[in-house]
Amino acid sequence: MLRSRKLNVAVLSGAGVVVADPGDGKQIVVVDILASAATLFRQTGGSGTIMAYIPAGSSNLSSGIPIGDSVALYSSAGDVTVTYYIEDQNAISP
Repeated sequence: MLRSRKLNVAVLSGAGVVVADPGDGKQIVVVDILASAATLFRQTGGSGTIMAYIPAGSSNLSSGIPIGDSVALYSSAGDVTVTYYIEDQNAISP
């Protein structure tokens, strides 16, 4: 069954947290990225696990990038605009 997802947009100038930790049992899933310079997406902060290398320009993803349960999305450089949704891990049936 296909479920509708509420898409959100976050904008950040420079390095830092793009999307805050969504809370226990939830994860950020990135579906579209616009970056002014190449950047690394990491979990939580500058020393967090690298989730993706993002080149400068527009990245339209055919499949989202899940960032991980209860962690923030951090960008290492440049100006970024991210389209994402929050996935509730507790609502996913095994």
